[in-house]
Order: sequence, then C-alpha cells, then structure tokens
Amino acid sequence: MVVDGTYAKMWISNGILYFVYKEIYEINRSMAKQIVSQRLQLQNENSYPIFCDLRAVTIAQKQARDYLAIEGAYMTTALALLVEDEHAMVITQLFIKTNSPAYPTRVFTNKEEALSFLQDYKK
Repeated sequence: MVVDGTYAKMWISNGILYFVYKEIYEINRSMAKQIVSQRLQLQNENSYPIFCDLRAVTIAQKQARDYLAIEGAYMTTALALLVEDEHAMVITQLFIKTNSPAYPTRVFTNKEEALSFLQDYKK
C-alpha cells in the first residue's frame, strides 16, 4: 500500500517504512501533524525503522520540528534521514543532538548507506 499524501509519499517495503517528502519550501506544525497522522495510519500500530528523504524540503519551522521529534517519533525503531548536501547534514545533525531521539537516528547524503543502517532494526 502506498500513501500519496499532500506533503509526502510513503510505503512499507521489506520491513522498512519509506517516507519521501514532496517539494516543500517550509513545513509548519499543521503540516507536520497531518504527515504524522498519515504515517501512523499506514503503520497500523506496527513499529518500523524509517527511511526519510528530506531532500525536497527547504526548511521546517521550530514548532514543526519539535512536533516531528516528539509526537512524530511514535512507532519508530530507527530513523535514517537523507539530505541533499553537507550543509543540510550539519544542520540536521545539530537538530538530532538537541532533541536526543529515543531511537537510533543518523543523517546521510547517500541513500544506500541510509538503508544499510536501517537493516539491523527491521523485525
């Protein structure tokens, strides 16, 4: 099953939830709530490692980032974030360090490395 929402496309394949953001200039809290709701419906009360492709997102408001880090963490066993370049990687790593997720989280610029990281967290 593929969920093709307003802000992201998501699906589950081989024990990993794939989450690819559509081109968005700025994510706000309302958008973040809708995104998380759609993801949780897809997961149907099952936890998954998540591959999250952020390359099409320019920025996220602080309230949106906070929501995604706390409420958005539900049913997540590990998170691999794919970003466009080293600059985005540094910013995202700072966000991770500040929010200290309760599950393994890493940032990548290479999709294959991100997916490899998630393999140990599949059911």
